[in-house]
Amino acid sequence: MKKLLIVTRWYLPAVKSGGTVRSLIALVDRLKDSFDIIIITSDRDLGAVEPYKNIEFDTLIRKDGIGIIYLSSINVSNMHKYMKMINPDILYINSFFDITTQSIMVLKLLKLIKADIILAPRGELAFGALSIKPTKKKIYLTIYKLLNMSKNITFHATSKEDLSDIKKIFPSNNIEIIQNLKEENKNQSILPYKNRDSLKIVFISRIAPVKNLHYALSILKDTKIEESLIFDIYGPIEDKDYWLRCQQIFADMPDNITISYKGFVEPSMIQSTLGKYHLFFLPTKGENFGHAIVEAMQVGLIPLISNKTPWQDLESFTAGFSLSLENPDSFSTAIRKVAQFDNEEFLIVSENVKKYITQKVNSDETLEKYKIFFNK
Repeated sequence: MKKLLIVTRWYLPAVKSGGTVRSLIALVDRLKDSFDIIIITSDRDLGAVEPYKNIEFDTLIRKDGIGIIYLSSINVSNMHKYMKMINPDILYINSFFDITTQSIMVLKLLKLIKADIILAPRGELAFGALSIKPTKKKIYLTIYKLLNMSKNITFHATSKEDLSDIKKIFPSNNIEIIQNLKEENKNQSILPYKNRDSLKIVFISRIAPVKNLHYALSILKDTKIEESLIFDIYGPIEDKDYWLRCQQIFADMPDNITISYKGFVEPSMIQSTLGKYHLFFLPTKGENFGHAIVEAMQVGLIPLISNKTPWQDLESFTAGFSLSLENPDSFSTAIRKVAQFDNEEFLIVSENVKKYITQKVNSDETLEKYKIFFNK
């Protein structure tokens, strides 16, 4: 059995760090009988000052069929220590810019890593992601290329868009495309009755520039509509300055639009939370998968998203809207259209959405691709 070392900044019990953790949970759960899996991760959640409670740090813990090491300090020395101790066959890195990856790249330059390296950028090389704090990223990429750090690295893309983004920067590297694993939604949600004169909209994501909440708020503010709209926002505030920018838009909202920030929602409660709404609104600047989008579609919400995700053919299936951020009027038109739906019209599209995502996410087939990928 091959030894697979997964390096990720966040893993269970982390709940605030977005889709990568959830992708890895599904992957580890499905692969742990086929590989000896060990995870190296940090000792705290995204944005947390204090480390996790009741967890032993800087030692290998065996639990639920896998090994986990929670590092109290992420640096080259610690990474080398545990890399040497584990001696993996495959090293699977889950970020391009994170300190965990930077530490491993130093070890690679020093020729201290023997394992095959697979790197999943997790959408960090998308144009929208690179445009956030671009100077530091450009400097890092320049150094990365000058030192030829990408030599002998296989990149893992999770969508055609992700593949294209990686290929633009690293055209000579081997890139494998395999969709993220996603556990099936076996529970059924009863969505709220849809009246023609009202619409319940939800945003669930991190409050950060790449998720484009301010764009969504601006669209709502400028949409000329008589129906009553509710727009509820869920997610951890990752960027406080950006959140203040979003709040400033609240003040100018028309009287028929109610905006509420509902705070962070636990992953285990996302499905039941989504079941309170009709429309899922996420005009993101880039997603390599979009777990919240997928969950919303599995519940039956109509997605209103940008075309910066893998789910770009929604209109062809009458299963929602995947629109260009350069055309804000198209988002307004979509909102007005859904607001005009009665319950029967809403349920027809809702069923289309569920059929669409069921066809697109094939866990068994994807699992076999991962087994082959990590066994090469």
